[in-house]
Amino acid sequence: MTGKGRSTVRSEVDECLLQWTSREMQLVRLHEEILSRREALLNCSLAYNQTQNTGTLNGAQTSEQAYIRNHRLLQDIRGAKEEVYDSLNAAPTPRFMTLQKNYWAMVKSQVPMWEQDLGIQRPSSERATPGDAGTRPKTKHSPSTGTKSVGIQPKKKQTRTQHDARQKSTKSK
Repeated sequence: MTGKGRSTVRSEVDECLLQWTSREMQLVRLHEEILSRREALLNCSLAYNQTQNTGTLNGAQTSEQAYIRNHRLLQDIRGAKEEVYDSLNAAPTPRFMTLQKNYWAMVKSQVPMWEQDLGIQRPSSERATPGDAGTRPKTKHSPSTGTKSVGIQPKKKQTRTQHDARQKSTKSK
C-alpha cells in the first residue's frame, strides 16, 4: 500500500473513530440523564413509602386507641344501666314513703281550694262524708244522650296499711 492508500484508510478510520466517539459521548450523556432521573424517582419513592408507613402506624395507633376508648364507654354505659335498673327495682325507703304520704295528704286537703279557684261547684250531696257508709257519688257521662248524671259508686277497697292506720286513729280518739 502506498502512501495515498494509507491516508485514505487512515482518514476513513479517523472518520469512523470520530463518529463512534461522538456517538459514545451522546450515549454517556443519555446514561447520566437516565441515572439522575432514576435517583430522583428513587428518592421520591422512598419519601412516599416513609409517609405511608408513618401514616399506617399512626392509623393503627389511632384505631387501637379508639377501640379502647369505645370499650371503656360501653362498660360505663352498662354500669350506669345496671345502677338505674337496680335503683328502679329497689324497695322504696321509709323516708320516700313518708314524703309520698305527706304529699297525698296535702293534695287531698288542697282539692276544695283548687275547685273553688277553678269555679267548680259540687252539689252538697256529691261530697263524701264520714257517714256515707262506704259509698261516694260519681259523675257519669252517657254517650247516647250526651248528658251527665250523678250516681253512687262503691269506694275502692282499702289496703291493709290504710285499714291499720284507721284502726289506730279510732282507738286514740
